[in-house]
Amino acid sequence: MGRVLSMAERRVDGAAREEYLATLASRRAAAATAQAHFWVFEHASDRGRFVEFTEAASDDAIALSRGHDAPESLWREVQGG
Repeated sequence: MGRVLSMAERRVDGAAREEYLATLASRRAAAATAQAHFWVFEHASDRGRFVEFTEAASDDAIALSRGHDAPESLWREVQGG
């Protein structure tokens, strides 16, 4: 079975940045509970611009891990390791 990936870009202003970063551990834990992986990257030269990745074995696991923040689109693995 192939893997499923969702991506979301977030813009976080300076005043909200620390609060956003503080939510990431609980979001990663929620993903782990749903048997999904969750990563967040911040743009190297554009502070406050983030991209979030959630990866799992199924659409349902992605939806469960993201809760109310359901992804707009999903990507399906075509070749993996």
